[in-house]
Amino acid sequence: MLGLSVIIPIYNVEEYLAECLDSIVRSVKHSKNEANIDIVLVNDGTKDNSGKIAKRYSEKYNFKYVEKTNGGLGDARNFGLNYAQKEYVAFIDSDDKISEAFFSEIFNSLKTNPDLVIFDWYDYFEGEDNPEKIVKGIENQDYLWSVQPSAWNKVYRKSFFENIKFPIGKVYEDVGSIYKILSNVKTYSYIESPLYIYRKGRQNSLLTTINPKINDIYEVLENTYLYYADEIKNGNKVVEQGLAYQYVKLLMWSNMYRQLKFYKVKLWSFYKKMKYTRLLIYKRFPGWKEHEFIQKNSGFLKERFGKSYIYSIDKLGKSFFETNLILLAVIFRNIRRK
Repeated sequence: MLGLSVIIPIYNVEEYLAECLDSIVRSVKHSKNEANIDIVLVNDGTKDNSGKIAKRYSEKYNFKYVEKTNGGLGDARNFGLNYAQKEYVAFIDSDDKISEAFFSEIFNSLKTNPDLVIFDWYDYFEGEDNPEKIVKGIENQDYLWSVQPSAWNKVYRKSFFENIKFPIGKVYEDVGSIYKILSNVKTYSYIESPLYIYRKGRQNSLLTTINPKINDIYEVLENTYLYYADEIKNGNKVVEQGLAYQYVKLLMWSNMYRQLKFYKVKLWSFYKKMKYTRLLIYKRFPGWKEHEFIQKNSGFLKERFGKSYIYSIDKLGKSFFETNLILLAVIFRNIRRK
């Protein structure tokens, strides 16, 4: 039977780690697949008691426990891959949790021997009245390039990581690896069920601390573009349009909001950043507005920008007045949406 290695990087999460590991223990027992599951705990130079907690669980449940000097999430995942012994690999962040059905559902999906397994997750907001929201792991299951960039809502053939590694020291290490991996995927399975519980908005997490590192998104996307440059040049429309969609979605939505938070009331600086962003998209994908992919996979963008989503996105960064007009409209729309 095929096996699964699970890599869990650990750094300063003593408040959440036991809850994470308890959810793994429950799911392993529920699946009755203990012999085929390999848990790798990577102590990434943690400064709190997380290492002691991880050691305790490794001794009690026969998890692998390894230590390294601190290098960040991407580096810890790469390091953990050296200790993964099974044919498939998955990643779990140590402040998150998994559902009891996690391993059962995944092993059922692995029966068809797919290259990739994708599943939904819960966004978990601690302290809120309705703390859980289901997020689709792929926006349109017929279009692989509409998959979310998160590393932890997927299961991969371990062999994919022989030549593709997570970027080191980058905030968007998922984006910098996941979309490269798609070049190797011929068959994939989608589990339309939230198997993962993502702790969203945790204080001091990488993406809630707005700083210049948010600009890593440009570097990891550009690195991905260069990875596919020859294929795009040779007319691979699937890659060109899929990557163009991710440029638009990631840069003009999530990045746009983070840039706004970073610049705060400095609207001229925000406009210049969006102008740079718009020019970059046109430089790489001059025909993006006419792409079939962005029209067939419009749900995510329509929900946030409205029916005229292409028009609205195109105005961001075009002029100072148009940028701020669209910005106000988008903010108002999404306040109502919530």
